[in-house]
Amino acid sequence: MNEVEKILEAFGTKVVEDLRKSLSDKLQAKAAFYQSKYKGASPNPGESALGASIKYRIVDSADGIKLNVYLNDYWEAVDTGRKPAGVLKEAKIDKWIKKRNIISSFIKSNLEDRLKRQKNNKTKREKKVLEKLSFVDALEAMDFLVRRKLQNKGYEGIYFFDAVMEDGRQQQLTKDIAAAMKKDIEIIIKTNRYEKE
Repeated sequence: MNEVEKILEAFGTKVVEDLRKSLSDKLQAKAAFYQSKYKGASPNPGESALGASIKYRIVDSADGIKLNVYLNDYWEAVDTGRKPAGVLKEAKIDKWIKKRNIISSFIKSNLEDRLKRQKNNKTKREKKVLEKLSFVDALEAMDFLVRRKLQNKGYEGIYFFDAVMEDGRQQQLTKDIAAAMKKDIEIIIKTNRYEKE
């Protein structure tokens, strides 16, 4: 492995590590409000499929050696957010909700909210006994609420990508590679000279 490849390997490893950390930190910060609202939520929302998908590969192509960083294709929506728009029926929002482990807290807060509204209702109608939502009904209600929020308000991004990639490391990589290429060329020239002697 030559110097350039070593530098790219080290750079790729560090980029993946830093992107995963940035994503995890930003997700945890954003989830802080929801964890306080829904007790028992996933203790580490930073452990995500997106984080696990971050990888790099060094590719030797006709255009030269490239370092490609790969992420799940929805990374841009997580990074920069999403404008208000409808959500496809096929979207697995229910799986996302289950993974966050927030349904039991939602059931509790939903009942508390309904009881509070009932108490504040001044009509003379007989008040019915309110019960907790079933797991299935709560999941359906949360699915509806998330879809409605995405449709009406969109989704605010967490900007984990640029925080890492725009910190000057790419400019430093260019300098390191230029220095390494000069060193590799000097080694090749010296080696060729010694072979001819």
